[in-house]
Amino acid sequence: MPYGVGEIIIDAIRKGCRHFIVGIGGSATNDGGIGMLQALGFGLLDEDGKEVPFGAKGLKILDKITTDNVIPELSECRFRIACDVTNPLCGEQGCSAVFGPQKGADPTMIMQMDKWLAHFAFLARESFSKANPKQAGTGAAGGLGFAFLTFTDAVLESGIKIVLEETHLEDYVKDADLVITGEGRLDSQTVMGKGPAGVANIAKKYNIPVIAFAGSVTKDATICNSHGIDAFFPILRRISTLQEAMDSENARQNMIDTVEQVIRLYVTVQNP
Repeated sequence: MPYGVGEIIIDAIRKGCRHFIVGIGGSATNDGGIGMLQALGFGLLDEDGKEVPFGAKGLKILDKITTDNVIPELSECRFRIACDVTNPLCGEQGCSAVFGPQKGADPTMIMQMDKWLAHFAFLARESFSKANPKQAGTGAAGGLGFAFLTFTDAVLESGIKIVLEETHLEDYVKDADLVITGEGRLDSQTVMGKGPAGVANIAKKYNIPVIAFAGSVTKDATICNSHGIDAFFPILRRISTLQEAMDSENARQNMIDTVEQVIRLYVTVQNP
């Protein structure tokens, strides 16, 4: 839950950290990030001056936002937020409408949460000039993107961009003969800023061939071939249940067996 994210940040601050890279997504929440803010010391108060409860329901009775107890060191911190969605906080493309159904929200709940988040943004804007619920990415992780951009010194960036920069991957790739990448499932979304596409993009700067492996591939994964991935292969070797495919030892052996055969082919072609 977002409160836990705030606790992790505080713990890191107390240990001397001032530069943060935070990946947001898959939150299973839709609270606008107020849980994280509460952990950091912001007051998210109802009309009686009491802290609102955790979760989206807290937004329903939110009346005031205070900063009296915010951890002082937060002003020294810089946040790079890995975010690969562009949804705003509210509206038809907002977090409630787009991600709410994934979290079990019905149409009535979606409409209510969207209204509560709009009110939250209105209250935030009274004291924080950066509050902009229409900005791309503010709807990420149930509105956690909005909380970071509004209440901290944060920037939203492509997740793969951050990873590639922080790991200096290009320094390792530029002299390679072959680049191997992959993910759990290769599909059309892979080319929309996901890891394999980012890796392939670097490799193609140096005209290096790229092979990808995946637990499974979809029919539309062929789009990856026009985005730098020269060939891709599913690692499943036999008919199996999902449970069997997910078993760590089975997955390991499937990966080994598939990669071995593909590399054998690559070596044969390179050295006929």
